[in-house]
Amino acid sequence: MTEKNKQTLELHPLCTYFPRMSEAEFNSLKDNIQSNGQTHPIYTLDGMILDGGNRYRALCELGIDPVVIEYTGSNPTQFILSSNLHRRHLTQGQSAAIVSASLSWINAQTTHNSQTHDTVQLDTATSRAKQSGVGQRTQQLADKLVKEAPAELIKEVIDGKKSLNKAIKEITPPKLVEAKPESASIIENDEGDEDGLNKQQGRTKASEVDKDAVLKTSESDGKLSASLEEIKKLSELNRVLNERIVGLTHEKNEAVKAAKYWEDKFLELEAKIDKEL
Repeated sequence: MTEKNKQTLELHPLCTYFPRMSEAEFNSLKDNIQSNGQTHPIYTLDGMILDGGNRYRALCELGIDPVVIEYTGSNPTQFILSSNLHRRHLTQGQSAAIVSASLSWINAQTTHNSQTHDTVQLDTATSRAKQSGVGQRTQQLADKLVKEAPAELIKEVIDGKKSLNKAIKEITPPKLVEAKPESASIIENDEGDEDGLNKQQGRTKASEVDKDAVLKTSESDGKLSASLEEIKKLSELNRVLNERIVGLTHEKNEAVKAAKYWEDKFLELEAKIDKEL
């Protein structure tokens, strides 16, 4: 190595956004360089490695002088994103998070240094999604992650140790869910079992019918109580009337007996008078 290359080069911030190779991948890279030599240069910017961090480490371990080229373009972010996003085995969540983190670096540089190298346009979710090769929704989630999550959680997503969706759940406050009847709860079906879903929908509808019946019964309770009270009053009145009818019937019978008695007396008296005449 030359005296310049004997000095350990640090990684540029943009370079650190890409995850380091696994041990197996790194050993494979070393074997390839050992057999075929360095096929791609190490690009530096401001004395730091912009692209080729893994190659640089492999060359140092092999004791091979690295070929280092200073990047002289005007879009270092575009350069490193284009060079690495689609040649590395990254998930969509990783790619989106890397692009969002890169934009964060650009904004920080613009704030502290008006004479920034970078003129890459990543100012809209659409342009960022196009750069990362993911859907706009995924990119927006990555933007939320980089904006709101702690650096450790962002690094876990970028390194592939945690999925973007899982990380978003960790920084999203739980929603307050109104309690519902147990029978009306929706059961998650990860396998998409249509029969199971239909059965659950049937149970939900049945529960709604039961609930309507309970509500109707509750609404009719007042009317039922009033009706029972009215029946009670009518029953009492009927009892009184029956007693009155019994009394009147008895009085009638007594009157009939009295009338019969006096009729008999009249007939006796009439017969007696006829004999005397």
